[in-house]
Amino acid sequence: MKISYNCLKQYLSTEEKIENICKILTDIGLHVENFFSLKKDYLIELNIPPNRGEIMSHYGIARDLNIALKFRGFKSKMRKLPSVFLFKKDLDIKNINFLIKNYKKCIRYTYTTICNINVFDSPKWLKNYLYNIGYNSINNILDIEHFLMYELGQPIKIFDLDQIRNFSIKRENFKKKIILNENDLILLNNKNPIALAGILINKDFLVKKNTKNLFIESASYSSEYIYKTAKKYHIKNDSSIRFERGIDPNFIIYALKRAALLIKKISGAGVKITSDVIDLYPKKINNIEIFLRYKIIKYIIGYNINIKKIKKILFLLEIDILFENLNGLKIKIPLYRKDITREIDVIEEILRIYGYNNFIKKKIYINKNYNINNNLKIENIISNQLNSHGFYETLNISLNKKKYIKYYSNNRYKKINILNSYNKNLSILRFSLLFGLLENISYNLNRNKKKIKLFEWGKKYLFLKKNIIENNTLGLIFYDEKKKYDNLFFKFKGIIEQIIIRCGIMIYNQNFYKNNFLENGLSFVYKKKIFCVIGYVKKQILIEFEISKKILYADINWDIINIIINNNNYKTIYKKKDNFNIDRRDISLLIDKNITFEEIKNLSFSKEKENLTKIVLLDEYKSKNLPFGKKSYTISFYFKKKTYNIENIINNLKKEFKKKIKAKIR
Repeated sequence: MKISYNCLKQYLSTEEKIENICKILTDIGLHVENFFSLKKDYLIELNIPPNRGEIMSHYGIARDLNIALKFRGFKSKMRKLPSVFLFKKDLDIKNINFLIKNYKKCIRYTYTTICNINVFDSPKWLKNYLYNIGYNSINNILDIEHFLMYELGQPIKIFDLDQIRNFSIKRENFKKKIILNENDLILLNNKNPIALAGILINKDFLVKKNTKNLFIESASYSSEYIYKTAKKYHIKNDSSIRFERGIDPNFIIYALKRAALLIKKISGAGVKITSDVIDLYPKKINNIEIFLRYKIIKYIIGYNINIKKIKKILFLLEIDILFENLNGLKIKIPLYRKDITREIDVIEEILRIYGYNNFIKKKIYINKNYNINNNLKIENIISNQLNSHGFYETLNISLNKKKYIKYYSNNRYKKINILNSYNKNLSILRFSLLFGLLENISYNLNRNKKKIKLFEWGKKYLFLKKNIIENNTLGLIFYDEKKKYDNLFFKFKGIIEQIIIRCGIMIYNQNFYKNNFLENGLSFVYKKKIFCVIGYVKKQILIEFEISKKILYADINWDIINIIINNNNYKTIYKKKDNFNIDRRDISLLIDKNITFEEIKNLSFSKEKENLTKIVLLDEYKSKNLPFGKKSYTISFYFKKKTYNIENIINNLKKEFKKKIKAKIR
C-alpha cells in the first residue's frame, strides 16, 4: 500500500524525520518496503498485515503510529478529523423507498442524496493526492470515492439517483454476465441489479457526465460474506479487500457526511443535500470483552512487563479497562479492532507496541538431547541415501488436476473432491504422487535436462467406506536419455532394493505387476502385502505431458514399511570384517518365457537354503536368435562362508532346474 507522508501529517502532529518514522512503522509490524522523495513530499510503500483492516488508510496508519511514538517518548499528537458539523438537509424532497431483507450480511447501511451536482475534472489537490498513491483521476465525483477510501479506510459508493426508484437489498440472481446463487446479496432497483453488495457495481448506475443527482452509500457488510463471495467470483478490488478485513460500523456515518460535504464543496454552486442520513442498523454489534491475565502475559512473552506499562499501552490502544483484580484486567475492545478477539491477540498488541527490540537480551540455553521421531530419522537416512545416488528431493502441492482423474479407476478406493476450490482445475486431493513428479520432469525436459532423478515424500488421499485414508508414500522417478531402457530398469530396481534392505527387510517376494499408471513392472510383497511397485509409466500418460521417452517410476507405501520396521524392532549390528572371500557362481539358463525369476529363486532356496545367502538376476536376454518362446537368464548364486562343496551344490541346482522347469544349461 502506498501512502503520502504529507497526508499522514494532516492527522498526526510530530517533528520526527521520515527515516525515524519508517523505522518505527517497521518496528510495529507495518513493514516499510521503500520510500521515495517527491516534490515537497515522500511516498511510503507499506506491507499491511492481512488482519489489520483498520490501518488501510492515512488516518488509520497515523493513529497506529501515534500510539508507538507516544509510548516511546516522542512528541506526537493526533489532529482532529475534518468537521462534518455543517452537514444538514438543504431541501425537503420525497425520498426513495428502501428495504433490507438480509441483516446478517448487511450489518449497517446508511445513505443520503444530493441534487444539482456538476460532473467535471477534479481540483488540482485531489488529482495530486490520487496520483501520489497510484490512481488516475476520473472526475470530481468518482475521485471522492477513492480519496475517502485512502483517507478514512471506508469504501463509499456513489450512484446516479435518477436511475434508482424503489431500492432494496436482498438475495436474487443476475441474469446477465454473472449468474449468482440465492446466497448472494444484491442491491436491486425494481428487480434490476444495481450492485453485488460491497464488490461489484452495474455500469448503468455509475455517475456519468450528465448526472445531476446522486445517491451516496456508506455501509458495513459481513466480512465472511464478502470474502467468500469475492473468492467465488474471482473479484478482488480495494473495496472488497477492506470489507473482508472488517469495517467499523460506528465510523460509516462520519464517512458518509464527509463525502457529502466534499461533493458539495467541489461540484459547483447550487448543490443541495436532499435528505438526512438514513441509518439502518437493526442489530447493533457489541464490543468484545476479554479477561487479560498477568501470568499468561509473562508466560507468552517470556518477560515480566511492568503492569503500569501494560495499562498505558491499553489506554493508547483505546482499549477500556472495565475492572481489575490481582489476577488481571477485564477489558473492552473498540469495534474498529476486528483483529482482536482473544486474549492472545491482546498480548500480541502489547508486545507489538512495547517493541520487540526493547527486551533485555538473555543467553538462551538449548537442550541438545531432544528426541526426534524415529520415523522421521528413517526418512532422513533414506533421503541421504537417495541423494548419494544423485536424486533430488522435490515438493509438490497435495492436489491433482481434474484432467488426471481419467487415468484413475479403483472400485474400492474413491477419489476425494474439493468443494469451492480456489482453482477449478485443482479440485481433487492427490491420489498419486506420479503426476506431480511428471510435471517436474516435463519442466526440466523443456530446459534441456538429459538426466533427471527426483523423489518426493508425500501423502495420497483416498476415500474408503466413509473414511478418508491418508497414505504416507515415497515416490521416485528416473529419466536418463543416454542409457538403454533395460539397463536403466535394473539400475533403478537395484536402488529400490537398497532402500528396502536399509529398512531391514530381507525376505520379500517379487511379482510381475501393472496398474492404471505402470506397465512392465514389478511388485514387492511382504506377507501378502504389496509395499512397493516399480515400472515404466504408460505411454498414454506420458503423451499428456508431451514426453516421448520412457520413464521409470516407483511408489513405496511408507506406512507399511514403518509397520514392518516397528514390528521387527530392527537394530544396527556391527560385526568384525570376515577375512574369507564371498563365494559366487553364475549359471546361464534357457527357459520358457512364462517362467519368472521369482520361481527360480524360490526353487533354489527350497533346495539349498542352508548354503545360499542370496540370488541375483544378473542378466535377461531375449532375441529372435533364441528358440521360439524362450529367454535366457544369467543368475548369480552367493554362498555362505566356509561352504566347501560348492561345485556339488551347483550341479544339484542344475539338475533341479532341468527337472522342474525344463531348463537348458548354456
